[in-house]
Amino acid sequence: MDAENQTEDQQTQQEDPKGLRKQIADQAAVIRQYRQKEMADAIASLGLEADAGLGKAIAKEYDGEVSTEAIAAYAKEEYQYDGPVSSDNPVAPAIQAGNERLEQIDATSGSVPVPSQQDELAQAEAEGDWQKAMALKGERVAEAMRPRI
Repeated sequence: MDAENQTEDQQTQQEDPKGLRKQIADQAAVIRQYRQKEMADAIASLGLEADAGLGKAIAKEYDGEVSTEAIAAYAKEEYQYDGPVSSDNPVAPAIQAGNERLEQIDATSGSVPVPSQQDELAQAEAEGDWQKAMALKGERVAEAMRPRI
């Protein structure tokens, strides 16, 4: 007897306008979830992420047929996106070789120390270049006489 009453209550609830609206809302939510999953799968097949960058923009704006072809056409039309960049770039080996050479040069090269005025003075005196030595000493005296601000 309880089963019959419960079945009648469910039928009455389903026939009640509020019950029907709730069912419609529940089914619409389920449909939205399936559509979002299909959209994410289609966007992923294009090489994009549905929750970041261009994929997110497409997922938010696109409101058409949920298929890879349709979304690819929309992305090409709206964003000029042709798909993932292929790794068959003809210039890639030359770029890689150039990067390897730069790394090798960086590993073998070192910085050149800039000689200080004291080092230049000592070298000039050791070589007997008295004109250069006197010029360096004059620069040192002139620098000492400049007012410090």
